[in-house]
Amino acid sequence: TLAKLLFNELCAEFEYTCFVPLKKNTKEIEDEVYSSMYHLGKQLTKRVKEWQLTDLRQKILLLVLDDIDNDSHVAFLQNIVSKNDCANSRYIVTSRDRNILNSLDSCVLDSRVFDVKLLNHKSSTELFMSYAFPNQTKPSPSLEKWVPKIVAKCDGLPLTLEVMGKYLKTKDKESIWIQCFQALVEAENVVGLDEKLWAQLRVSYDRLGSQEKE
Repeated sequence: TLAKLLFNELCAEFEYTCFVPLKKNTKEIEDEVYSSMYHLGKQLTKRVKEWQLTDLRQKILLLVLDDIDNDSHVAFLQNIVSKNDCANSRYIVTSRDRNILNSLDSCVLDSRVFDVKLLNHKSSTELFMSYAFPNQTKPSPSLEKWVPKIVAKCDGLPLTLEVMGKYLKTKDKESIWIQCFQALVEAENVVGLDEKLWAQLRVSYDRLGSQEKE
């Protein structure tokens, strides 16, 4: 979630931009890179079969690879860096495995690893509000009082704040906000960060209609 926000902030500074949630199959990743590639803010229109990574040579590129978790992902990044061969390009990767991130020193010059911490209450509120009330719209007084309570129960987890904000964006009944808060309280009893995250995400998922779930 934070990588998306950073990507959106930096896009205007680069000629080519691409955000890719990684898959296991390398060929699928190459296709995903093309289908997600933008040039000066416009999506590329060339057919996938006509596109090669060498098309990026010496182009100023901002690339985000989300969730690197194996050696084939690292090799794919090395391939892109080699074919791009542009000192002004920037590569952002996310991973749960620090060893994989440390291994990137060999393919990306001046690479740095940042430990992503949980957000503080101020940053959590800003992130939640950006999804729940886009365009700086102001919540009604009956909903506004629930914002800090729901934000606090999201425990500084960016994905939870994003999902809850998106879900509540169209909900103007206070009763729905109260139900969400109560469900988040129940999720607090779950032990383990991953388990707690999924318990929190189910709060919004369980309230979707059958078609929305699909």
